[in-house]
Amino acid sequence: MKQGVDLQSLVGYQVQRANLRMEVDARAALADYDLSPAKMTALILIRDNAGCDQTALGRALSINRSSAMKLVNILVDKGLIERRPGRDLRTNALALLPRGEVQVEAMLKAVRASDARMTARLSAEELETLQHLLGRLGPVEEEGDAE
Repeated sequence: MKQGVDLQSLVGYQVQRANLRMEVDARAALADYDLSPAKMTALILIRDNAGCDQTALGRALSINRSSAMKLVNILVDKGLIERRPGRDLRTNALALLPRGEVQVEAMLKAVRASDARMTARLSAEELETLQHLLGRLGPVEEEGDAE
């Protein structure tokens, strides 16, 4: 279908179209692991923020409390993470299990290959520029998030 000047000029529209194409390829790359790119992202965030709680994970993924709980339950049921005692009686600290660590590495390898396929038409310089520009479009880190 033809895209007129209006759609071509909307950065958000173009980013969304690129995101959809890349997500389809990433989902295919992760099919053998029975996990979505979002669940892989959650595993990486848990790995990189050992002891984080469900609420912090939900905020980082921009999902509500109920969705975060469902996501954590799925990852626990798959034996990839576990809940440990948190900073108080109301919270749990999330921890990546050894099986989760192995799976994260394998999934990252698959998704990196997907990224390489999807960006193959870009030069190294163009890819670096794209990553820089997308980083500038991302959310401004809140105080305490940069740690």
